[in-house]
Amino acid sequence: MKPIHIKSLQKKSRHLRSRRINKDTYIVESVTNPMANHVVTIQFDHNHRVHARCTCRWATYNGVACTHVIAALQHMADLKGRKLSFWLTEQEAERQKHKRFYLEGPFGNDGIWITSRAA
Repeated sequence: MKPIHIKSLQKKSRHLRSRRINKDTYIVESVTNPMANHVVTIQFDHNHRVHARCTCRWATYNGVACTHVIAALQHMADLKGRKLSFWLTEQEAERQKHKRFYLEGPFGNDGIWITSRAA
């Protein structure tokens, strides 16, 4: 499932603490319970496609781009001096004139687009 209100998820994710555990794994605090954490794994392939998994309920039911995944991606971008924006369609992302990535859904479809720019 693709989220409908991607910009509100992006805004919520900015308030979550994220910590890198290893190359592909992040621990992100829970939105509903600040005392809990979710594990997020992120992998990039050679075609600018992003594959992410999270342990939250939304992701468990095949949801893509939960706040935890977005928070982990933003943390990764911050470490590289980059800023990310998230878009529901390729056309929206294309208009930004920045480097684009595609965050795939669980079955390779229903994903979202990410643009990356210098901070």
